[in-house]
Amino acid sequence: MSSVKLKQVYLTANDPGRLAEFYEGLGLKVRFADPGKWIQFVSDAAAFCVAGPTESVSDQLQDAVLVFDVDDLDAAMERAAAMGAQVGAVRDMESHGRAGKVRDPGGNVIQFYQAAG
Repeated sequence: MSSVKLKQVYLTANDPGRLAEFYEGLGLKVRFADPGKWIQFVSDAAAFCVAGPTESVSDQLQDAVLVFDVDDLDAAMERAAAMGAQVGAVRDMESHGRAGKVRDPGGNVIQFYQAAG
């Protein structure tokens, strides 16, 4: 199975500015392209954007989950909760590590992953 390199990932949001604050609070760099309509996150990996409700975004990504590799899963979950995310349970992934899903203030599902060891 070949891998797919994403160039852009879009999240929809009623308040892109609020989501920018949320993700900046998690330590991600954000570049505003048009604050009322959409923002872009600055990353060494794939670029991803948050688009407002008036922007055209493909419905094909509605079930996508963004996964962030973190050094301290518990700290990331606590920080996300403090920033307004709905936080789910942390689960062990056998010898692979631990993961926890949260729903950001815009309703998008993200997952934090901490590798074993």
